[in-house]
Amino acid sequence: MAQEYLPAPSNVRLADLMKEHNISQPELAKEIGCSKSTISRFISGAKGTLTHEQVLKIARLFNVSTDFLLGETNIPDRKNYDIVELGLSVEAAKNLYTGRVNAEVVNLLLENARFAELTYRIAQYFDDSFASGIAAQNAILTTLSTLLRTKVKTPEAAKAAKDISLRRKPVYQGTLMILKCTSWRQSRKSKRVSGAITPSRKP
Repeated sequence: MAQEYLPAPSNVRLADLMKEHNISQPELAKEIGCSKSTISRFISGAKGTLTHEQVLKIARLFNVSTDFLLGETNIPDRKNYDIVELGLSVEAAKNLYTGRVNAEVVNLLLENARFAELTYRIAQYFDDSFASGIAAQNAILTTLSTLLRTKVKTPEAAKAAKDISLRRKPVYQGTLMILKCTSWRQSRKSKRVSGAITPSRKP
């Protein structure tokens, strides 16, 4: 359950956040690119406001929502993130927004404790190494199978999980593929070299 704070105006809320995170006025001013006097005036309630950009920077610094910082909600959890902060491409965000990608499935993946490892494995999958790629593929399939069995819990999901598990391959196949490809490349290279040094026949 999200932590809830007592109602407070924006200047008091900022002062509380600074105290909680042990950040001084000069340090905060440096972080958001303004003068210490600007922060001081805002916290004291005197005339002076923060710009929209400065409010965003403070919210990101303390990892709270702008609504919480401005006193419009008592729950600090952020709900809205810039796609740049999340590392999403515009196309990825568009796919989520339009429903082209199943957001519920994406949430299951993101909330799964093994997702960090899964992303690492996916990165390996796109690596040049066949062996690590197969190991990564197996890890991906295992995670998907586990999600289906533990989250969906229907006969269809159980069958799908079993089918996915059967798609895993022995890692040694990656080594065999490397040897096969290496042998094929060396054979082609030898043929090209041989063709280059073979004297042409006279008619």
